[in-house]
Amino acid sequence: MQTKERRYDIDWLRVTAFYLLIFYHVGMIFVPWEFHIKNNPTAEWFETWMAFLSQWRLPLLFFISGIVVYYSLGKRTGGNFLLERTKRLIIPLIFGMLVIVPPQIYFERISNGVQFANYWEFWKTVFNFVPYPLGGSLSWHHLWYVLYVFSYSLFALPLFLFLRNEKSIGLRNKLSAFIKNHPNSIYLIFIPLLLFSIALADRFPTTHGFFNDWYNHSISFTLFVSGFFISAISGSTDVIVAKRKQSLMLALIPSLFLILFVWGPTLEIFNDRTPEFGFIYRVLKWILVLCWLYTFLGYGKVLLNRSSKVLTYANESVYPLYILHQTVMITFGYYVIQWNWGIMPKFFLLIVLTFGGSFAIYELLIKRFNITRILFGMKTIKKNRAINVEEKKQPIQYETNN
Repeated sequence: MQTKERRYDIDWLRVTAFYLLIFYHVGMIFVPWEFHIKNNPTAEWFETWMAFLSQWRLPLLFFISGIVVYYSLGKRTGGNFLLERTKRLIIPLIFGMLVIVPPQIYFERISNGVQFANYWEFWKTVFNFVPYPLGGSLSWHHLWYVLYVFSYSLFALPLFLFLRNEKSIGLRNKLSAFIKNHPNSIYLIFIPLLLFSIALADRFPTTHGFFNDWYNHSISFTLFVSGFFISAISGSTDVIVAKRKQSLMLALIPSLFLILFVWGPTLEIFNDRTPEFGFIYRVLKWILVLCWLYTFLGYGKVLLNRSSKVLTYANESVYPLYILHQTVMITFGYYVIQWNWGIMPKFFLLIVLTFGGSFAIYELLIKRFNITRILFGMKTIKKNRAINVEEKKQPIQYETNN
């Protein structure tokens, strides 16, 4: 089953979600939450917008990743797909753990008073292969997402290949008819998300350490598979588009309540950790998450499904920027937080420095050389490649660097 349509709206949503990640990570320096370096003082009011953003940002990325896998499998065998995943995900992950992430640990250590003669003295400790934070310097830090997407792709591949095969056409047709006849059934994903939250959230707090991160896995994998299912079942996207206004209204109600009464630093009335409110909080949270996902997907399909030069550039650059951004941010941030400036000037300066520094490295050191393109999960450049007229006329198939 081949897929010819390119989903530009998915490209736009993916790029936007990763760019929002930079704002979120810069914000982590200025909130009381635990992070690698901290400004003094921190801003309690930052927690409100960051708490709201954190609810749906990663779910959106895992949902989109499932959609990406659906289109990627449309023109690859299972073996070719795994090879492509390894090149795009595992090579950058290993390179990132050995080269990109260590500066983050270095600046964290020296900010906590640990002394090194120079960076290179610290960097040698990475190759002791002792995990961070257990006294060592080997970690995937923000690149945990890369490992998780690769693992989910590997684990779910038999299911995905079945759904891509003609043998599943009967099942897919039945599911398609059910969704078309019962359009509100798209919200049924809420049930497993809520149950996983009730059963696992308190027992297995999110660590991003892969092992024993069962609550995070249960949610992320469910959304990843759901993104694939939505793409594989004919008519599902049309229903999401048709229900976009309803999804927006359903998303706004719990969002406003939680912003006002839970996440607001001065208006906090309910605590999500209290037994009396815990269940209600989880219900509101997962209504919020799922409905914002469908809102973005529905309105995205209507408003964003078009190409542009900006999108072409952003779509190619966003994965290297994701790999780079936290190291660039912490490197600049270590010095900026020592200045006698207010929080907002520091925050916006770090946004500019993080974007600017990441784009500069991408432009000067990554995109121009095949070896660095491979290390950052990009396609290699084939020099002097002849493109004939017929090839230019072929429809573009969806593909992403994720």
